[in-house]
Amino acid sequence: MLGNLIISISTHMQSFSTMVAGRILYGLGSGSITVVQETILGSWFKGKGLAITIAVQITTSRIASFLSMGTAIPIANRFGFYGAAFWANFVVCALSFGINLVYIGAMRRIHRNTSPQVLERLRTKHKFNPRLVLFFFGIYWMIIVESFTLGGGWNSFLHINSELVKLRFGVNDAIAAWSASVSQIMPIFLVPFLGWFFDQYGLRTDMLVVSTSMFTFSMIMLGFTKVNPLVGLVVFSISLALGPLAEITAISLILPSSSLGTGLGIYKSAMNTGSTIVDIVVGVLQDRGSRILEDTEHSYDYVMAFFAAWGALSTLVAGTIFLVDRFKWNSLLRSNAANRKEAYHMAKAKINRPMLYATAPNWREYAPLWNYIPLATLGVLLVTSWILFAIKLA
Repeated sequence: MLGNLIISISTHMQSFSTMVAGRILYGLGSGSITVVQETILGSWFKGKGLAITIAVQITTSRIASFLSMGTAIPIANRFGFYGAAFWANFVVCALSFGINLVYIGAMRRIHRNTSPQVLERLRTKHKFNPRLVLFFFGIYWMIIVESFTLGGGWNSFLHINSELVKLRFGVNDAIAAWSASVSQIMPIFLVPFLGWFFDQYGLRTDMLVVSTSMFTFSMIMLGFTKVNPLVGLVVFSISLALGPLAEITAISLILPSSSLGTGLGIYKSAMNTGSTIVDIVVGVLQDRGSRILEDTEHSYDYVMAFFAAWGALSTLVAGTIFLVDRFKWNSLLRSNAANRKEAYHMAKAKINRPMLYATAPNWREYAPLWNYIPLATLGVLLVTSWILFAIKLA
């Protein structure tokens, strides 16, 4: 909320540095609140019911994104000032802040009415040990790689899709904005159904492969064909509906409750890091295209070729996750409602093993050395994203 307030004020000051400061605060808040929401849902629900509750959360977010993308220009035109759209965003954030206060009050009332024994049992169950990160499973880190690639591609494309439609297909700003908002439509309608589908039939890894394939296909359609852009944007939005729900619910199944928040936090961090790096790469490619092409032509050929290749890479990662789940996890992530209890029972000892290792006096003997590699890599990528951002800003 504070970040949005600063951004709104910066539109009157016409200060780019103030807007950047507001965006940084906004990013810190939006990233953490998403992790908190998903962790709360993952704590209340496990297995059956988890996917549909995450689906409702994602659907609500997509509805807000769809409305904000579609109404930003009309609001600015109505008030004759582009900053009006930012003030509308601030009002929505203030309402969200009020709802959070209501939730906190409700939880305090539940806390007062819960017996001390139950509270102690919950604290023990959700007590986090930082050493647990060193015992996260290989399939989890593969999902993190997928979050970096596919998630970074999703977010980066959402930043440029309106301009892409405007320049490549020759439409005005209002039509481009509404056309771009179509990329948020399918999650609104599909995700609630997918939540029920995942709870009943599983197939998370299958849908992840489909999601990455559709992302790649949509980039090819939008970048290298003359098909109506709405078709490509709908295909992209289907990918956007399938992927996040499959990834988040998969993480909730393979991690113990005590480390779920950390696992989802790393997932979100990897996605944002990928988005930052891909954004900068896309900007460089677009600038290069502008120098090579005539002024009358759009400069998105290199960008869309990069997105298509990036999608192919994410498809390869998704296929690897599918195989690891099939042969190492007894198809836990693919299991339907009837078989999931048995599959989870078979994997339960494996899932809880990290908690035993992390609390052992000789825990270093159990920590696999290869687990340091993804942690170090994520740290390097995180620092790299900040350095690239600082260079680009300068």
